[in-house]
Amino acid sequence: MKEDYSRNDANDEMPEITDFSDAIYYRDFKEAKKQTTIRLKPSTIYYFQQMASKTGISYQTLINMYLDDCAKKKRTINITWMAESDESPDG
Repeated sequence: MKEDYSRNDANDEMPEITDFSDAIYYRDFKEAKKQTTIRLKPSTIYYFQQMASKTGISYQTLINMYLDDCAKKKRTINITWMAESDESPDG
């Protein structure tokens, strides 16, 4: 027989919380991640997968950590566009 959890007895109400001394403030939480899709060369993925097998950290996390580090340090990229006869930047 299935339990009926839809009823709301007065005795089952949540107690009112008045002591917030142990509360964790919002700023103490990590920044939420947003799912996205990017296209990476297989060699780039392979590089991070090899690092992942050595460190025990997933390759997606390693990529995120690297990009976070770049953003925090405000690194700039020196992009020199290649001539049309050269290899394209996408590999």
